[in-house]
Amino acid sequence: MRGFLLIDKAAGSSSFDVIRQLRKITGIKRIGHCGTLDPFATGLLICALGSYTRLNSLLEAREKSYEATLRLGQSTTTGDPEGEVEETAAPNIERFDARAITEAALALDELAVPKYSAVKIQGQRAYKLMRQGVEVEIAPRAVKVHSFQFINPNELSEQNPCLSYACTVSKGTYIRSLSIWIAAQMQTVAHTVSLRRIAIGDISVDDAVKLDELTDWQAALVPCEKLFGHLISLHMDAEQIRVLKHGQSVPVGMADAEQILVLNEMGGIETLGYIKDGHLHPKVNF
Repeated sequence: MRGFLLIDKAAGSSSFDVIRQLRKITGIKRIGHCGTLDPFATGLLICALGSYTRLNSLLEAREKSYEATLRLGQSTTTGDPEGEVEETAAPNIERFDARAITEAALALDELAVPKYSAVKIQGQRAYKLMRQGVEVEIAPRAVKVHSFQFINPNELSEQNPCLSYACTVSKGTYIRSLSIWIAAQMQTVAHTVSLRRIAIGDISVDDAVKLDELTDWQAALVPCEKLFGHLISLHMDAEQIRVLKHGQSVPVGMADAEQILVLNEMGGIETLGYIKDGHLHPKVNF
């Protein structure tokens, strides 16, 4: 069995907790997800089943959209509610300039990576090293903020030193770091108190299902064309697919392309390939 499930992750569970539960529900051991969500975060987690886990990188590379809330005047060791309070400061709400911060955010080209993150350092996760008392150094990561907007900024006050915002960002952007950066523009500190992933590319959390509502997982499988509409896809018959799965090319008479998805007559993905000199060549067969 192979396919994709769109899960609306609940707060308090890790992304791997979701995978572990799906293995029990489906009986399938080979399951992966397309982009980690922190335990405190909620929202869209795309889970690949069976051989389709080999397509994860194509979805991980897509831009991601979030809604987040930060609390000004208080930083934590992890940048989220799960860490210990590290520093307190005045929230400096009088320094809030929505337009200036928005313009600066859209011009960002790099952001810090949280030390409590899943980034690997010499083969070990950074957060595991930090928990062992090993201080880590992680270089800033190149990022792109495609869109940014504050949500109800007029609600910011001394009694409510919180800012909510929506953004669409490139792969590898840590929203915890973006919240800290926003606070720095106001010459204060902050941590992210809530985070929800609302989309990956054009795939919306509105189409996802909560784990405790997943009563018929096979009926919940998502058509491949819905997930990979941003890529060129070709429907081929059984004979053409057989040729590709034997490592041979198929003439298609199309312009060169680096990534082509080959679909069977039922819409399932059979091959990831490329076109060169009018022939489709297989890269990965499923």
